[in-house]
Amino acid sequence: MCYGGEADLHKHVNNCKKNPGHKGFIPLKDFNIKYLPSRFHDDDLMSETIKTLAALTVQVKTKFTSLERPEFYPGTQVPYPCYNDRGSHVMRLGTGRVWCVYKYTESEGTCHCAKCQDSATPSKVWGQVHVLTATHVVFDDSEARQTRCVLGFVDNKSPVVSLDGWEVWRKANIEGDWCRLTYSTCDLELVDELDKMCQHFDDLCGEVEDKYRRFHDVVKLTVIVSHPHGCPKQVSVGQWTHKHERDDDDDDDETLTRYWYTTCTCPGSSGASIYRLGHVGWPYHHPHSGSNSEGNYCGEMWD
Repeated sequence: MCYGGEADLHKHVNNCKKNPGHKGFIPLKDFNIKYLPSRFHDDDLMSETIKTLAALTVQVKTKFTSLERPEFYPGTQVPYPCYNDRGSHVMRLGTGRVWCVYKYTESEGTCHCAKCQDSATPSKVWGQVHVLTATHVVFDDSEARQTRCVLGFVDNKSPVVSLDGWEVWRKANIEGDWCRLTYSTCDLELVDELDKMCQHFDDLCGEVEDKYRRFHDVVKLTVIVSHPHGCPKQVSVGQWTHKHERDDDDDDDETLTRYWYTTCTCPGSSGASIYRLGHVGWPYHHPHSGSNSEGNYCGEMWD
């Protein structure tokens, strides 16, 4: 994550110790297929998949730290992020991805967005946008209600759309480090646009899976679109190096995986979806979680 007000962002970029010079990041507006492995240089399918992922990528701004954050990761003595910030209103920045969209009608209540909550006549036709990020970025409902997702932040001149948080879907997964946020909006044009984009992305992932199945464990392509240091969208390209698998305690038929990769990240990249060649878009993508002596790694999720 990236801490501090937006006025400090330039300072954090210049003083970055994790990735000095930021050579592994490509501004989204400059990204093209030449940055991919050579076997993809004549393939618009892969390029379109990554650009659609980028369109669904959001900047996550959180302005509160929950009093319920644990001191340590469960069952360990490893400090949990932001424990010492509990109750504070220090802003932190991460990344997320629009995962799915639902549209509701009058029989299913009214819109919960800030505009409708302040209105005597809240909209009876509205949508709910679900965003996937990391639990250490947004921990629970108290943080979600003070979290804003920013869509369209491609450069400092691009128009953006903001969604204000409502709640965490079910309960965030601490061990797996993934969290699904829900946002309400009565902007039906935005709802329809995001819904089509989510479906298009899932379709593209399926096409890539079919076309490149035999290269999964050869190329090991791993792409991340994120907002490092809270800056405009950047694309980074690398490979996954190894993974850890275990059986899901809640479902004997499912396997949970965590990947390590060379793809560049920085503070502010936490929660960004990890796109791996051969991983279809449904139901999730693993969110970027952090780094250790083995490299950058993602949250634990179904494969």
